[in-house]
Amino acid sequence: MHALHDVLDSGRLANPLGDARLIEHYRSSGGDPAGLIYLSLGETWTQAAPGLVAALSRGLPDLSHGYTLSPYGLPDLRRALTEHIATTHRLPCPSGPADYDVAVSQDGTRAAMFDFGRLLVRDGAVPPTVLVPAPGWDYPGVFAPLGCRVRYYAVDDAQGHQPVPDQVAAELERAAATGRPLLVLNAQHNPTAANWDGRTVRAVIATALDHRAAVLVDDAYYAVHDPDVRPTNTLKILLAEIGRHPQGATPWLAVRTLGKQFHCNGWGVGALTAHPATLAALAAQQHHHSYGSGLPLQAAMARWLRDPACEIYLRAMRAHYAAARRHAAARLTADLGFPRHACHAGECTSYLRLRVPPRYVDETGSEEGYRRLCLDRAGVLPGTGSMVTPGPPGDGHAHVRLFLGHPRPILDEALDRLARHGLGWA
Repeated sequence: MHALHDVLDSGRLANPLGDARLIEHYRSSGGDPAGLIYLSLGETWTQAAPGLVAALSRGLPDLSHGYTLSPYGLPDLRRALTEHIATTHRLPCPSGPADYDVAVSQDGTRAAMFDFGRLLVRDGAVPPTVLVPAPGWDYPGVFAPLGCRVRYYAVDDAQGHQPVPDQVAAELERAAATGRPLLVLNAQHNPTAANWDGRTVRAVIATALDHRAAVLVDDAYYAVHDPDVRPTNTLKILLAEIGRHPQGATPWLAVRTLGKQFHCNGWGVGALTAHPATLAALAAQQHHHSYGSGLPLQAAMARWLRDPACEIYLRAMRAHYAAARRHAAARLTADLGFPRHACHAGECTSYLRLRVPPRYVDETGSEEGYRRLCLDRAGVLPGTGSMVTPGPPGDGHAHVRLFLGHPRPILDEALDRLARHGLGWA
């Protein structure tokens, strides 16, 4: 693990992060964190896009070291992002009275989701019910502190890792009985790595608009997909459905972090796409806690997005993940005995999700015991299979996920260790 002491603070202050607690326990039990292979969060700490890093040292404008008077981020990056979103989502650039516009996410897309939730809480009689995919990312950690009730719609193995429109419709109808609900969509799905079918996404969005639901599009992995895959374009589908719906738009926001596609999670830079009125309201919310931040990073990102090397880098990154998916899935079945149905390599995101071997699933149905065993025995830490509620107790279907961004030798070493220490299927 790269420079563990530089990223893991084990000092006097409490650390609420689950992975940090596991690693600290491993260290205090005599494990060597320097040799730990970290496959949990999508992070290596070593692989930021070289051209992006170089852009930081090529004469940034003096203005990037001061305040900006734009509440929507550094103007040059906002222009670059607007072109980037229009090009990659195959949309006309906004002009005049537009259906959408683009602002900079300056403090991470998680913070932007939180501010969007604050808008909905402020505007509603009661906090909205938020419908999120399960398994899924930590949307409850964003919206539950706002007083929102969080409910789940299934993304089930048996359904091809797709949502079921009828189930989502039933949840929307139930949620709409108490006010405007919020539907969260993550079509390049974390953690299953499935690319949701466009017809499914369209049907779900149409139903959401029928119920006047707000919509949050989490496009964190829109650019992270196998080279021969066209990612489902949720943003374009949403705008088309709003345009043809008789009641028009409801509040909506699409967030797209750039950290996942350029290995720069610590920059906190991304794109916010929404109706101009929503972007203005979000800017007012952000002003409660920030006056803009990371402007040198924003200036470097603007330069990088216009560099032809950016697209070359993305092509190489996609090829890496596709090859790593195939390789890891083959080794899990051949060398660790996992049946094919227990591994889902997927076609997008930077993860591979797999079933926990049944003998390592306890009566609670949790994957935590297996994660701890992998760490304590093999010095390998896989990630949780979902950041929302676990499956039904005792169903034998706990999952973990493996981050595929490491170089092939490190990924192989991790799989070798798991096999050596009897942490495979049988």
